[in-house]
Amino acid sequence: MMKPLVLVSLAAAATVSASSISWNYDRFGTVNGSAVAGVVPVANWNNSWPDNPTTDLIDDSGATTTLDITYNSFNTWSIQGSDPGLDGDSTSNKRLLNGYLNAGNAEWGPSITSSSVSLTEIPYENYNVIVYFSSDGDGREGEVTNGISTYYFSTLGAASIAGSNATLTQTTSTSNSDYAGANFAVFSGLSGASQTITVQMRDNDEWGGIAGFQVVAVPEPGVTLLGGLGLAGLLRRRRA
Repeated sequence: MMKPLVLVSLAAAATVSASSISWNYDRFGTVNGSAVAGVVPVANWNNSWPDNPTTDLIDDSGATTTLDITYNSFNTWSIQGSDPGLDGDSTSNKRLLNGYLNAGNAEWGPSITSSSVSLTEIPYENYNVIVYFSSDGDGREGEVTNGISTYYFSTLGAASIAGSNATLTQTTSTSNSDYAGANFAVFSGLSGASQTITVQMRDNDEWGGIAGFQVVAVPEPGVTLLGGLGLAGLLRRRRA
């Protein structure tokens, strides 16, 4: 049996327990049940296929929560049109990144140019939201925002799932003069029952969008998980 997720914040030099709720858009890559994925590596992901849950999503323990979602895009796409399989470390991060909500600008004027996920009835008082974004092409510039903070990125494309393990790279760029190569962003120190996350690609015919998200509870005031600290060395996961 999996014990509660344990995160280590090196900045705070403290070990804290946290709950999380995770969702991914599935196109040729199912992440559910015992499959573990994410920069906060947990199981019990809510997966758009086959049941497409949008109300009362489950958390990493499998317990039902109050979180509801709606999502929107022009269409859906994938990096490759087949299951990329498990990562070499037995996680499902390549599957997490493969499918995504697809949208973009074009001269012919698509009806929807951005992809978005709206979260309501978030059950945590304080939390971080990790947003994963993807594209089948690399070097495509875009931005991801929650309406307050905005991060800029350049897509990693097929290279993100080409190796033995998926490449997960965080953007911390807050300037459109720096489109950093990345495929996730962290919105830290959030509160309130609702959030809307939007990915907008910059240039015509360079499409991409949201692949998934994690809402991670911050269990103690003054402890920041992930935000601004990057990926390496931040996380420790304990199993029975």
